[in-house]
Amino acid sequence: MLNEKQFRERAKVELRHVGKQVASLATDRDIYWKLERDVIAQNPKLQNTEAFIDMVRGAYADAMVLRALHLLDSEGGESSLRRVLAQLADYPQLLHDKASDREFSDDRAALEQAAAKLKGLHGTHFAHHERTPAALAAHHAAIDQAIDAMTSTLKTYYWVIAEGHLDLDTKYAGDPLTIFRFAWIAPQ
Repeated sequence: MLNEKQFRERAKVELRHVGKQVASLATDRDIYWKLERDVIAQNPKLQNTEAFIDMVRGAYADAMVLRALHLLDSEGGESSLRRVLAQLADYPQLLHDKASDREFSDDRAALEQAAAKLKGLHGTHFAHHERTPAALAAHHAAIDQAIDAMTSTLKTYYWVIAEGHLDLDTKYAGDPLTIFRFAWIAPQ
């Protein structure tokens, strides 16, 4: 077993690594909903472009479920938020005055619940008619719950372990919807 200082150092690195991946998930979620809200919902021609839009919706749901589940359920040498929290239980003095036993237990349970929901959705394959927003609502809810639980838990336990702030805000290098501001195919 590592001493407290060794655990803190290793856990900080792992939480930062997981944090980058969770921030990436949150950014992708934000871009997806901008696409749905600001492009597809505002353009009646796109609302009836079933094959392409439905493919994008299905690909988003599949990819996000897998990525979130990977972060929640990694084993071995991979970074895992759940594993760091399981190890943190061996260092209860770190929680002192920062998180109660009840809060720690509730946070871990929220991650377990999010992972269980995602596992239940994992491997679901969508037929063409099942890629509508209504059909994907359960997937979207599970994805959102997992990302929100990971974000909240990461911020809390990075503060507990590293006594610092972990920035998980959604960031863009530019306007993610710029690609929709010009015609893709030149008129013939």
